[in-house]
Amino acid sequence: MSYHPSATHAEPPAAFPSTTPDRFTSSRHAGEIETPMRDGVVLRSDLYMPVGCERAPVILIRQPYGRATPDMAFRQTGDFWARKGYACVVQDVRGKFSSGGSFDPMVHEVEDGFDTVEWVSRQPWCQGRVGMWGESYYGYTSLAAAVAGPPALACIAPGDIGSDRRSIWFRQGAFLLNTIGPWAIAMDAPEYADISRIDPWHLPLKDMALAAGHEGRYFRSLIDHAHDPAWWARRGLRDRLDRIKIPVLFWSGWYDNYTSGLLADFVALERSSPRPERIHLLVGPWDHESSAEHTDRAICVKVPPTGAHRWDSYQAFFDRYLMGVENGFGAAGKVDYFTIGANRWQRSASWPPAGTEPTRFYLRAGGLLTRHAPEGPEAPDRYRYDPADPVAETVGRNCWALCTELGDRREIEKRGDVVSYTSEPLETDCELTGPITAALYAASSAVDTDFTVTLVDVFDDGTANQIQDGIVRAAHRSDPYRASPIVPGRVYEYAIDLAATSYLVKAGHRIRVDISSSCFDRYDRNPNTGDRFGYAVETIVAEQAIHHAADAPSSILLPIAGKRGS
Repeated sequence: MSYHPSATHAEPPAAFPSTTPDRFTSSRHAGEIETPMRDGVVLRSDLYMPVGCERAPVILIRQPYGRATPDMAFRQTGDFWARKGYACVVQDVRGKFSSGGSFDPMVHEVEDGFDTVEWVSRQPWCQGRVGMWGESYYGYTSLAAAVAGPPALACIAPGDIGSDRRSIWFRQGAFLLNTIGPWAIAMDAPEYADISRIDPWHLPLKDMALAAGHEGRYFRSLIDHAHDPAWWARRGLRDRLDRIKIPVLFWSGWYDNYTSGLLADFVALERSSPRPERIHLLVGPWDHESSAEHTDRAICVKVPPTGAHRWDSYQAFFDRYLMGVENGFGAAGKVDYFTIGANRWQRSASWPPAGTEPTRFYLRAGGLLTRHAPEGPEAPDRYRYDPADPVAETVGRNCWALCTELGDRREIEKRGDVVSYTSEPLETDCELTGPITAALYAASSAVDTDFTVTLVDVFDDGTANQIQDGIVRAAHRSDPYRASPIVPGRVYEYAIDLAATSYLVKAGHRIRVDISSSCFDRYDRNPNTGDRFGYAVETIVAEQAIHHAADAPSSILLPIAGKRGS
């Protein structure tokens, strides 16, 4: 679970699901464990130990959300690991809750991770070997410690995170407003800032925190340094991933905000690792809040309970690499992924799986989506994008929990600023497994604007279910840090990343691609003015044109899976 300041959390579980027998019947808890850092700052932790065990391998969790915060379920997490035979340490990172120092997100985690791991390894209740587990920020702290390379760190299992947070938080130039905005403001306080008064519509964006009664120092820093590569390099790990030499289990869900970044990290670390067979991947039908574990929905698709598979996989990884149990973890394929719609887990030796054929579908006149490329001229489709009236499906919702927040898109598709392209009904089931990209040829009357692409499964009854989406900010089509305004009226080709999926579109269903210029407030609105990011007060209406002629063949590249074993 992760903290979303504007969300109402589900009641935390009494215990996490598991099909494996417990090694111990209960756990004992010790609080206020003090760990000194190299500069004298003291960080504080909780310790969970199996009752009847004096020394055990340790699973360390370093997080900024409060080790005693009830809806973070760290008590249940510590108890789970203790029952499985591990000591579990849950630490408040520097400057948060009970720990000393000042919190500067991501800045101190490499050094503090090294110091904590080495200190833990020397304690009488530790057998000398440490693993790290965590999602989101505490997935980042796991990666940071592994980059530091403390000798006692045996393996890590980071989830729902990416080493290059800038590329995720500013997705092809568009800011993840609904999620990262409130998070950045809430994290300014030693515990949590009250962000109940945040208005996502406020302009200029840089003053959104001030308008809600907060100084918003970190939020303002994100805005002011959005295009400063040196600032982000200090707060990222992508250029240091090759320092990680230990086993890693990356894990995420198809509807998580970090999926694209995590998959990129998996591929990068697999390539640089001296033992690539020890780099594992687990992807389920989840979002950042794991809301699919609290409901049978994954957007509009029902999925079976998957929580036990998830927690059993964590345990099997740590049993293999931390406890030293020869359990064959990963032998059937080091990539373990859930196919939505087929509702089954599949194994593969690689990502994307072998046998997947990237197949191009073209956006055509008359709202058609077809395998046939245009052979001549076709009139473009036009619409008006007004930043004062954007597609606003997610306002007031929790985009950390997309599985339960996004629904049937039919009302959205009725809007005049959404253009849809739909295939004929499929004659057979079509499994999409792998990365998805779009090549969009488009023009705008503005010097900057956004274009969105949403891949949709259209059910027999017309239900329009989102599979994946992507967005690009026109001025940052070529460079994430340097803006290059577009020439009004000129047609540009935009390469748009829609992350990845494993999703079965069933026979009789149709595949649809929706094109628009906003998805607010999941992403910030582009004011169309070309002003410095975050500083615009005024907005203008843009006239948009989607081209799909022979010399401008807008398309989407879908990963169609061949016949493979389950």
